[in-house]
Amino acid sequence: MRTAIGLFAATLTAASLSAWGAAGPAVDVGFSPCDGMICMPVTLSDGEIHSLLLDTGNVNSWLSVKTARALGNRLEPVMSGDKPIPGVYRIGTQTVAVGGEALSARFLALDEAATGTLPVSVEGALSYTAFKDRIVEIDYAGHRLHLGYAAPAQRSAPHAALKLMTFGSHGPPIVTIEGLSIDGRAFTAQYDTCFTGTVVVYDDAIERLGLRGAATRGSPRYFPYTDGGVVMNAATSGRIALGTAVLTDGAATIYFPAAGKNPVHQPDGLFEATVGNALFARSIVTLDFHSMTVSVRPSSRPPG
Repeated sequence: MRTAIGLFAATLTAASLSAWGAAGPAVDVGFSPCDGMICMPVTLSDGEIHSLLLDTGNVNSWLSVKTARALGNRLEPVMSGDKPIPGVYRIGTQTVAVGGEALSARFLALDEAATGTLPVSVEGALSYTAFKDRIVEIDYAGHRLHLGYAAPAQRSAPHAALKLMTFGSHGPPIVTIEGLSIDGRAFTAQYDTCFTGTVVVYDDAIERLGLRGAATRGSPRYFPYTDGGVVMNAATSGRIALGTAVLTDGAATIYFPAAGKNPVHQPDGLFEATVGNALFARSIVTLDFHSMTVSVRPSSRPPG
């Protein structure tokens, strides 16, 4: 699944988080659940705070064409053969700041033809590649984002491997999680913080995960920010877990690709599903991009 992007910033506070140790600076910022996505405050080269999305489903960070031009960036067309790709430009490496912590990443500039419809105030996105060797902790219920280098103190939380797998035979490397299960049947999934649902199970995995019945009784739901806007069939199934951490109680809502004018992109059988923000609404998810592990523990706050 490849998503477009979205967000709005909440309060920003820089802090020294003792639980993260002394291996490097740690910061704590608030985010807004902008249309179900993670909308974070990011300081750009103009010294101003802008609203960017946290996007674990994209290898490229990006700014809107309007914002890139306002910052004085030179827009270099991205070519496919001898023709430019409409609405996609390179603007080079950008240094930005989250809670005062500097991050550097290669950025694109995208216009609306490339991003599709976006929530109000969205000016771009930070992809997972901006957090190389860092730890990113997302408290979904508390609407807090922690960034640091040292391992968090709560190492007893159930954890699993993070891997960078290509999306399809010719796709870019994206973040995937091993150790997930539906009613005890194991699967590997892309973790996409721009997917607002729980789990979408791809066609190749429906039979193996015992979900044919659920797939045939689903009802349509529209996702405006996924693959440029797609319809998926929503149904209920059993318990979803990451290792021993139960993520849903009883019957969980899951999704399946549906027929439509704009089909859901599928990963050529390289993994079984994509998991999104709704699956972790009651959880704190810790992504360790140094050791390449992910852990999940309950949030101390109810979902908001």
